[in-house]
Amino acid sequence: CHTSEMVMDVDTQSPEFLEHIAKELNGKLQGEVRFDKRSRALYATDASLYEIEPLGVVLPKTIDDIKQVVELANHHQLPLLPRGGGTSLAGQAVGKAIVLDFTKYMDKVLEFNPSQQWIKVQPGVIRDNLNEFLKPHQLQFTPDVSTTNRAAVGGIVANNSAGTRSIKYGKAVDQVIAMTVMLSDGSILELKELDTKALQQKLELETIEGIIYKTVFQLTQTHQDEIKTRFPKVMRRVGGYNLDEFVDKPFNLAKLVSGSEGTLAIILDVTLRLYPVPRHKCMALLHFHSLRDAFRATPFINEHGPSAVETLDDVLLELGSQNPSLAALMTWVIDKPAAVLIVEFDGETEEAMLAGLHGMQADTRIKGLSYATHLAMSSKEQADILELRKAGLGIYYTIKGDAKPIAFIEDAAIPPEHLADYIPEVIEVCKKLDVKVVMYGHASVGVIHVRPILDLKKAEDLEKFKRISQETFLLVKKYGGSWSGEHGDGLVRSYQNKALFGETLYQAFKDVKQAFDPKNLMNPGKIVDAQEDITENLRYGKNYKPIPLKTVFDFSADGGFLGAIEMCSGVGACRKTTSGTMCPSFMATRDEDHSTRGRANILREAMTGGIPGGLTSKEVYDVLDLCLECKACKAECPSQVDMAKLKYEFLQQYYDAHGTPLQAKAFAYSYLTSPLGRIFAPIVNKMLPLKPFRWVLEKTLGVDKRRVMPTYAQQSFEQWYRNRRKGEESSTRRIMPLPSHRDDQMIPAVEDSSQYALAPQTTTTNKPKIALFADTWTMFHEPNVGIAATEVLEALGYSVEHVPYGCCGRTLISKGLLREAKTLAQKNISKLRAYVDHQIPVVGLEPSCVSAFQDDYRDLVPGETTEKVSKHIKMIDQFLAKEWTRGKLEPTTTFNKTSTPIMLHGHCQQRAIMGTKATQAVLSWVSQDVKEIDSGCCGMAGSFGYSHYEVSMQSGERRLFPAVKEHQGEVAACGFSCRHQIHDGTKKQAKHVVEIMQEALK
Repeated sequence: CHTSEMVMDVDTQSPEFLEHIAKELNGKLQGEVRFDKRSRALYATDASLYEIEPLGVVLPKTIDDIKQVVELANHHQLPLLPRGGGTSLAGQAVGKAIVLDFTKYMDKVLEFNPSQQWIKVQPGVIRDNLNEFLKPHQLQFTPDVSTTNRAAVGGIVANNSAGTRSIKYGKAVDQVIAMTVMLSDGSILELKELDTKALQQKLELETIEGIIYKTVFQLTQTHQDEIKTRFPKVMRRVGGYNLDEFVDKPFNLAKLVSGSEGTLAIILDVTLRLYPVPRHKCMALLHFHSLRDAFRATPFINEHGPSAVETLDDVLLELGSQNPSLAALMTWVIDKPAAVLIVEFDGETEEAMLAGLHGMQADTRIKGLSYATHLAMSSKEQADILELRKAGLGIYYTIKGDAKPIAFIEDAAIPPEHLADYIPEVIEVCKKLDVKVVMYGHASVGVIHVRPILDLKKAEDLEKFKRISQETFLLVKKYGGSWSGEHGDGLVRSYQNKALFGETLYQAFKDVKQAFDPKNLMNPGKIVDAQEDITENLRYGKNYKPIPLKTVFDFSADGGFLGAIEMCSGVGACRKTTSGTMCPSFMATRDEDHSTRGRANILREAMTGGIPGGLTSKEVYDVLDLCLECKACKAECPSQVDMAKLKYEFLQQYYDAHGTPLQAKAFAYSYLTSPLGRIFAPIVNKMLPLKPFRWVLEKTLGVDKRRVMPTYAQQSFEQWYRNRRKGEESSTRRIMPLPSHRDDQMIPAVEDSSQYALAPQTTTTNKPKIALFADTWTMFHEPNVGIAATEVLEALGYSVEHVPYGCCGRTLISKGLLREAKTLAQKNISKLRAYVDHQIPVVGLEPSCVSAFQDDYRDLVPGETTEKVSKHIKMIDQFLAKEWTRGKLEPTTTFNKTSTPIMLHGHCQQRAIMGTKATQAVLSWVSQDVKEIDSGCCGMAGSFGYSHYEVSMQSGERRLFPAVKEHQGEVAACGFSCRHQIHDGTKKQAKHVVEIMQEALK
């Protein structure tokens, strides 16, 4: 009693108490304890509308770690919240509790039986990683949720998730065989299917385990008829607790913990049923003139045994076409459909697969509703189509402005035969409130994700939010549907559980909760006893007060700096680890701090007063420090969050407040020091590898002593060019730079680069002219790249002019010196406008420099001239591939083509801004075997790898280095920093694309 009284006198949310708890845990745990303000802000949100700052965060490594946390929480009566990837859409992954994140350490396979097709795993294993492990055995864990590459199995099970193929495989609960759980008092239970004798033994126990078994047994026996009557008659029913799993089925408490959203117990491990991967798959994309026709067709399609039937609406298709990484996945769209149904058939044999497809194609009921069909028979095209579908929620967040598609009524599961009536009625509910909607989802099982577009910062929209929820719920009941079809109850839908299931079953739910968790410590406020007002604890609400900020970059198209941050919906695509580039630092550290989502959350908190010290605090700097500015998020994040741009702006604001450090200046102004380094190259190059010199660089500039800085060329590209010109015929004359469109911003010939100026050239030939933009790295470090480019272009019949040298400002932008970068950008735009006016193509060699023109300049110096210049300059491979497709080039007359395999590593910003298709195309001119590897970021990222050695090398070691070491042939990499990272990590020398092409010249 004395202890209890002491606990009640303590403010369990005070900084002093939380600091005490953190110290107590730190002394006992092998895992990580994070109770600081930054970590609490990072875990305050999920992918839902809600935000609740937790008490603290623990990343356990062992079961004993979990037990220590549970015992401490039990002693102090502190809530606990087990969390997976944090992608929950209903708010079940946020709460005023100690959050347990299993995804960093507790992600192992414990036991695997391929012959009996089951596997036992820890809760933190990611679904795609698990299926990659199962791939050699042709087995799979079937719930294929949209967040499959970052969704933890523990979260999938606790949420009873399903995904696109649930019509064939069912929900997560259907795949759960057994699990080990820990209760809120520290008890560990083994839950599995019990026969009558084993169940009787459990019922006789006088422990908390016995109480749980007695409670569940008595409730399901007593209320059997009520369960049969009140539980919705749809397969996709995940609301409440799964009491229906105990009616006319074997007794297995693992089925009850499934879908309990962490409110009953902590899953320590789970044993899952596996299914064979079908050998054959095909897709039919049925196009419709109206959504209603699509939903009318769905029940007829289901009769033919598809493995999936997915819906895409016209808004998603339109937004997808505007996303650089998704537009390429949409070549199959015919005309302008109001809706598309993606219908998948599979089978062990091709005949079995085609039987369903041909049956559907012959169905006149379907043919009368659909106006066109595209068949996708290749696995690559099918994967692309599913990628587009899975990007759904994120794509909708690219809608500009504060009003966004809101997930709150989107999870209803309606009998498919009623969809064509239900959906129009929901649309009408929204229409009478002047609210537009978007939708996509699982038509096969009646789960259409309808998302009204609302601005929850406005009081009137908050009222609409509540009214739409209440009126839609009545429609769900009217059509015998489930309020929660796969995303769960959480904070947004739990309030209707009593109305849906009735007083009797709702009380049964509360009795179950009481038996498992008598102190109400496990994720309280979800499923039962939830907040009744769904506008409580919103991330955005009428009291949301952003801090004004004057920026150097133009963020007007994003709704301001904060608007660009709020593009992040929390879906967590940045937490994937098996493919793509985003997010390199998260892939290396597996810390939420280093995900794009984590950084967006911290920036948003700082901009709304949630971080002491505001935007320019050290906490924010530390979170953004490991952003490699790769721009992969701009392309791979379905919401197109541009964290690189946000970081550039943040650094400028931070330096304004604290001063610019020497390290930042040293790298930012490398375009000024490189000419000097080249002049003294014989001396400097000898000094660079010396240990004492590297030690000095580490102490003064933060350059890791394990790195050797790039050497300088003995002869600059400009010197090579001048010497070459001396031997040319006198008919070629030197002229001044082309006249500028804006003379007041033109760099005088003497100032362009002093002694390094390269003036445009004219020739007496009729060859088409092309201007080569030589970057700092080409000019002073690797002139061989510029030489190769010149010779390749000339061999292809071009008269090569050289743009007067001037840095693009990439290093200034990367280091956040945006005002100086803006000055350079204005000069470069004025200079290149002359080439635009004279219709002389401009090509570059360094992807990061070209991306500055094509992307960053548009926000740094917005305007019509900038737009014209950004579209005019191209990477050399971009230009050549385009000329080829236009029939202006015939590579076979210029290059020898060999069988030597070429492995291409794409520069991050190249992949994000301009893509690498053109690079692959021109390499195919010289090799029969060209393959781009999914290598992610090399880890160097300009200067990042020099000051963040460990994370840099971890990034390279993930996929790039092993692939390069194994490859027998040429390695192509356009990025200067990429080539150096490959050499540092593998001791192999990668080449620029033009160098490989130069070597193949006839």
